[in-house]
Amino acid sequence: MKKIIFRLFRERERVFNVVGLTLVALLIVGGWFWSNLETLVIYPEYATAATSSAVTVSADVVATISCASNQTSTAFGTLTSSAVATSTPNASSTMSCTNSSGGCTLYVKDAGGGGNPGLWNSVASYLVPSVSSTLVAATEGYGINATTTATGGGATLTIPVHYRLNSDASTSTVGGFTIANQSLAVANSSSSSREVVVRHKASISASTVAGSYSDTITYECTAN
Repeated sequence: MKKIIFRLFRERERVFNVVGLTLVALLIVGGWFWSNLETLVIYPEYATAATSSAVTVSADVVATISCASNQTSTAFGTLTSSAVATSTPNASSTMSCTNSSGGCTLYVKDAGGGGNPGLWNSVASYLVPSVSSTLVAATEGYGINATTTATGGGATLTIPVHYRLNSDASTSTVGGFTIANQSLAVANSSSSSREVVVRHKASISASTVAGSYSDTITYECTAN
């Protein structure tokens, strides 16, 4: 009877030892697993530093200036001392200055001859001078007058007073040429295809040398 009781006691002790070891193992393993899980889930790491970047945008706008004449030649025909002549056809020049806050200017000059402006007879080396005045028959003189039209848009053109045509379209009052650029029309801000019509006038005297006369007139434009 005593042996049986002792054996049961030993078996019970063995069971308790196994159970105890199992619990210890579970606690160790469980403690490691949940400790790491807690680190991953409960305490995540976030980036806290703020960053920024900048982009610089640039652009250029270029002013465009252009001018052109609708004629390459005009002729007086035969001049006489009895009348002031007008060449045909009239010459029209258009000028544009886009994206130009200061506008643009149309300039005019002539080649003349012998270092002076006017109608030049190269064979006889004789010049009908270019003048700023009112031309009259039997007195030598040569020049232009000009007016603007409604063509184009933007800033209107202003013509200097010595070239400006008055209300009488047949007027013989002209502005003289020079062999250097002179302002013919001015736009004070951006404009597009504004037009100037130029009339060429000439008169001769009874003493004007016979022969062939010519002149080359140049128009050009620049930004103000």
